[in-house]
Amino acid sequence: MAELVEKGRISSRQLALLLFSTVISTITVYPPSLVAGVAGRDAWLAVVLATAYTLLFWWVIVALAARFPGETAVQYARQVLGRWLGSLVGLVFIFFFFVLGFNVARVMGEIMTTAFMPRTPEVVIVAILVVLGAYAAYGGLEVIARVNEILLPVGVAVLLFVGASSLSTVDFANFLPVLEEGLRPVNWGGVLLLSFTGEVVLALMLFPFVQDREVVARDGALTILGLGAAMQIGVLAIGLYTPEVAAKMVFPALEMVRGVSLGKLISHLDVLIMGVWIGGIFIKLAVLYYAAVLGLAQWLGLEDYRPMVAPTGVLLVAFSLLAYRTQGEYYTTALMEVFPGQALIHEFCLPLLLLLVARLRGLRGGEG
Repeated sequence: MAELVEKGRISSRQLALLLFSTVISTITVYPPSLVAGVAGRDAWLAVVLATAYTLLFWWVIVALAARFPGETAVQYARQVLGRWLGSLVGLVFIFFFFVLGFNVARVMGEIMTTAFMPRTPEVVIVAILVVLGAYAAYGGLEVIARVNEILLPVGVAVLLFVGASSLSTVDFANFLPVLEEGLRPVNWGGVLLLSFTGEVVLALMLFPFVQDREVVARDGALTILGLGAAMQIGVLAIGLYTPEVAAKMVFPALEMVRGVSLGKLISHLDVLIMGVWIGGIFIKLAVLYYAAVLGLAQWLGLEDYRPMVAPTGVLLVAFSLLAYRTQGEYYTTALMEVFPGQALIHEFCLPLLLLLVARLRGLRGGEG
């Protein structure tokens, strides 16, 4: 296989921040209402379970990546499972990143046309986002990581501001009694959230480009704990509106922001959450875009991934608009029925399979 040209290098901290942005950008959109509808007043416990499950996923991901530090999952899958099966698994990873990519573009289109720009055709918003993602992916991983270092602190500050501003109006009685319906709905709520937090599997494509790999496990674990804390801010919507009302909201985070005001003159701070969503979803699409075209180039044995950027972008726009007819179909069918099982396979089962087979066969890769 030809050696892929990628000169960019990032630190473990930059990888952790990229993973944080990738997950938090969309887990504040639909998941709060999803988990409220499933786990009700015990949604906060579902967040705790999701965080614990994600730490287990992370252990598998790091253990696998550390065995093949100089290669991505697409590359060493063939070494571990053989040419044909390994090629199939590599293609499955690429397809998963592509599916996540066009779903992210569709989510951005839905947010903008539903809540902010109803007269703008969705295709315009999706196309602009994909073009920006293509530009970032073409620039390489280091460029994406540096842009994320600028955007993420702003997003975190807004998230903390919204959470702190909402605390005074939260009715914590809405979280009682605890475990009223038992553990089953709480566990299912945790699995739904895990579908999003498990996207840290992207580390399998980015690990070879990290300089200080010895601290990746620690930094990633801290990131996951930070995601758990951030998700608890989203759960505050239940305390504000009751579980029943929060479950029926399309964008609970948007309603929380609309309830925040700075004195009597400054209110309706929708622009805050809009800016956070645009910045976060742009970073997420850029990372997924990069992982998909990098993996495809490696799968095909190309020396450079950049020729794959433009055709992949066209497909991203097309699939994002054609995959689901309505927002309701995406919400009920994709997020509730299809995505949890699909995510479990790609984010945990395949990495675990590769890890177990590699250990049984005593396989290890060299440094990149």
